[in-house]
Amino acid sequence: MSGSIQQAESTFVENAFGTVTNKRVVYYRNKGWLSGGSREDIPLQHVTSVRLDVSRSIIAGLFFLLVGMTLLAADGGLKILGLLFVAFAVILLWGSPRVIVNTAGRDLNAAKGWPWHRQEAAAFVDALRTQLFNRSSA
Repeated sequence: MSGSIQQAESTFVENAFGTVTNKRVVYYRNKGWLSGGSREDIPLQHVTSVRLDVSRSIIAGLFFLLVGMTLLAADGGLKILGLLFVAFAVILLWGSPRVIVNTAGRDLNAAKGWPWHRQEAAAFVDALRTQLFNRSSA
């Protein structure tokens, strides 16, 4: 019989960006607005850092806002197209969260979410940072 005791894996956060446990990170690499990305399991020992960025497209957002407002002033069915352009401009200007996980092999794995997923991204990053600091102090 082995003298080692297996510690159960505890999950700290599980959301659209992935899962953080006390042993590993399940992360969706190259996740975008419309793509699910590829699942990657990374042991905590291989993770060196994690960060949360917010990317905004100011120029594209202002362009779509200007075109959308112009179309809203037009007659007929162009108002619907203008409304869609304005909605897309708001999403671009609001900003999308990007979670970037760096591993020991210097691999930067980024996952991008919708603007309303910012709290989930922050929870994922906070849980992973907590596990990284707990591991390094033990």
